[in-house]
Amino acid sequence: MSNILIIGSYGTFTEGLINKFYKENWRIYTLVSKKKIIKPAHVFEQYAFDYDSDSVKEIISSCCPDAILFTGAYDPLYQWEDESVKEESLNYISGLSNLLMCATMLGVRHFIYVSSDKVFEDEYVVDIREDMPASPNSFKGMTISQGENLAMHFDQTTQMEVTVVRIARMYGIPEKREACTDIYSEMCVKALISGRLKVNAKSVFSAIYIKDAVEAMYLLIKAPERKHTLYHISSMEEVTEDAVAGLIQENYSNPIDIVDQTIGLKHRIILSNERFCEEFPFQVRNSYKDIVPQIISYMKGHKNHFLYSDETYEGKGGKYRLLRMLKKAVPFLECLVFFIPFFMLNNRAVGSAYFDGINFFLLYVLLFAVVHGRQQAIFASLLSVIGYCFRQMYTSSGFSLLININTYIWIVQIFIVGLTVGHLRDKFREMEADKNEKIDFLSDRLNDITVINSSNTKIKNFFAEKLISSTESIGRIYDITSKLEKAETGEVLFAALDTLTEIMETPDVSIYLMSNRDYCRLASASSEKARSLGKSISVKNYKVIFDVLESKLVYINRSLDSTLPMMASSLFDDKNNMRIVIFLWDIPYEKMTLYHANLLTIVGALVYSGFVRDADYLDALAYRRFIPETTILQETAFKEMVDIYKHAGEKGYAESCILYVQGEFTSPREMNDKIQPLLRATDYVGAMTGGNLAILLTNTNTNESVYVRNRLEEKSIHTYLETKL
Repeated sequence: MSNILIIGSYGTFTEGLINKFYKENWRIYTLVSKKKIIKPAHVFEQYAFDYDSDSVKEIISSCCPDAILFTGAYDPLYQWEDESVKEESLNYISGLSNLLMCATMLGVRHFIYVSSDKVFEDEYVVDIREDMPASPNSFKGMTISQGENLAMHFDQTTQMEVTVVRIARMYGIPEKREACTDIYSEMCVKALISGRLKVNAKSVFSAIYIKDAVEAMYLLIKAPERKHTLYHISSMEEVTEDAVAGLIQENYSNPIDIVDQTIGLKHRIILSNERFCEEFPFQVRNSYKDIVPQIISYMKGHKNHFLYSDETYEGKGGKYRLLRMLKKAVPFLECLVFFIPFFMLNNRAVGSAYFDGINFFLLYVLLFAVVHGRQQAIFASLLSVIGYCFRQMYTSSGFSLLININTYIWIVQIFIVGLTVGHLRDKFREMEADKNEKIDFLSDRLNDITVINSSNTKIKNFFAEKLISSTESIGRIYDITSKLEKAETGEVLFAALDTLTEIMETPDVSIYLMSNRDYCRLASASSEKARSLGKSISVKNYKVIFDVLESKLVYINRSLDSTLPMMASSLFDDKNNMRIVIFLWDIPYEKMTLYHANLLTIVGALVYSGFVRDADYLDALAYRRFIPETTILQETAFKEMVDIYKHAGEKGYAESCILYVQGEFTSPREMNDKIQPLLRATDYVGAMTGGNLAILLTNTNTNESVYVRNRLEEKSIHTYLETKL
């Protein structure tokens, strides 16, 4: 299963990518900037950090992604309004730079930067190809273009593959008004709100449906290799604003007015996707003529998601406007209607022995202040003052009422009580709203904690299973060590082939021993392809490999050169001398990651530990294995070595043959001094039954043994050939 890290806030494009990669059995990680976001169901793990955060490095290290996709120009996080465009430009470049730096340091194989046709803002008569220079004029266009240059610079100067993808004006079916960011949905929502569209017939463009763009991105990312650094993804379907407006007008039941504002010269921006279609099996399946009616149908069925409260009745005639006004006027009409009975009660109470002390106007103001708040309290107070003055003029003149101090005291009393109670009522409403908001916030936090706990449990179970059953578990490492420990004396490098083949999941492994600083000699190989470099390698001829190995790093063949191994690792002794080199062939490109490089280093260290142990053991038994004062093996030790290479030959791990020495010799020491300079360090001389000598040539077949026999003949040492072991 491959891993992908998608960087960008959740939108129609991001959700489409998540669904596609989930269906293709990829493990999906996401990095978003906002913390209060619920993780989609198909996302394995979500991280909420700023793109320029120091934590990005730990996130990438934790994910071990095979590919990182930065949604860039289509990331809903960035708002390119005029007042914030400069700040967003700085955030955009700093975030992208941090992501590229961290991905490079952690050995990510592939980084994809999503750009758009916004980098082209001049007029182009022909379709725009990838080799044409960008021409941004706006801050947004310049920022996206700078991001392209930064990404391609990392592709040229680092071992990480970086791909820039320009997607032409993506559009989709938005779920709410905030998602209406493309040309089609913007025109549809304008028609819904105002019933009027302003168009420029000289604006010619091309757009691509999100599902088609997502399919193209998947084809690009899953490909084992890419021939180019820059691609265009476009439908190449020429569209004008008046054509879109006409399609919208046909599909709306309400009348839509189209205002032609065509001015200036023709402005044509069409990206050519010829390069992409030649390299990948991509085909555009959706046209705007089919999708725009679907957008309109969705908006008509979910008007509450696309219209604000003050736009609900806009453009729908006088009837709806009247209903809207009546809705706002109802509390005031209610206040006016209730004033009449309270005015009558107040008139009846005047002069009554029982009700004369009751202030009905004050009760009236209190009632509406408690029920409706400050606005209705002020209106009720004004009506009460009018009613009070009207009642007082029954018994006194208007002038005497104006100069009576009790009139003003009564008015102040009414307004103070009404405003105070109304203000308290409004404050209570605000407190209740704040309380409900806090409850909603805490409920969201509880849901987030529940989701996080579920995710943590999922991750815990995943890694627990991986620890128990994976090939890199503690039990597996113990199994490797046990196999190397049980290997026969001198057989460690052959046993190591089985271990490396199984752990690294490749059938082609070769192990070379360093003869000196300039050459290394083949010790064992699991296949013919693993022997393709030859039985003796000159370090100077493969500097691209050995320059990396001498730095104690793992070589990774990112250029996919078929003549070189896919990965290589070297093992050093205590004096920092290179002793063993391991070559791996036919490794899938998706496994050529930092994780597998570290795994090769660990397994190689175990192999070298077993090799050193084996060598130390043989050195300790030298007095028993060799004829005194020579490097000629005793008969028993020589037969053991012959058996080891015989078994290795049966498995196809090594070749060998035996040369029998003819004639008599004065002493073993004399023959040792005479023969050893003519052999390699990996060849063995041993005693045979009857006092004869034999030479075991390792990694040498019958035909190749001729060269050794000729050297021996020149020194008057005659040999005859035994059959190949």
